Amino acid sequence: MPIRSFIAIDIEDPEVISKILSIQEEICSSSAKLKPVERENLHLTLKFLGEVEEGRLTQVMSIMDDILKKFSQFRMKLKGIGAFPTINRPNVVWIGAEEGREAFVRVASELDRALSKMGFQREKGIEPHLTIARVKGPIGNLPEIIRKLSDIEIGYIDVREVKLKKSTLTPRGPIYGDMHVVKLSGQ
Repeated sequence: MPIRSFIAIDIEDPEVISKILSIQEEICSSSAKLKPVERENLHLTLKFLGEVEEGRLTQVMSIMDDILKKFSQFRMKLKGIGAFPTINRPNVVWIGAEEGREAFVRVASELDRALSKMGFQREKGIEPHLTIARVKGPIGNLPEIIRKLSDIEIGYIDVREVKLKKSTLTPRGPIYGDMHVVKLSGQ
């Protein structure tokens, strides 16, 4: 049976999580109908894989091991809020990355290139972002709040490991579980 899966960097720093939760509170106080991402699900996606047969996931793990051993730990600065597809028509509200973007894009690009040889679709553009809420109805004054927070400083995260995660969809939202963890080499 296929497993819905993706490769990601978890957000684990308590201070950063606390700051994200306060931002979620602020955007959820808008008149928009939003569903915030649960604190245990906060992550930066390197590659969304979709529904993958269990046998193929072993290959994915092997590719992760091969690719990621070339990369050192790195630091990212989370900063600013935006929305996809646009601030005036938001479906997803996200936090962006400032420092560490290049390292993130290099890791994501290498994984994307290697996984495309297995038949996974190539990414059109890699934009590091952390989804914090999904818009589920009218947007109300959400665009104004996003603009107000567009330069907010969130903090730094140290990227020490990359995880292959499974996503089980439930009526209350997705439940993520780690299937494979690869530690990046020390500095």
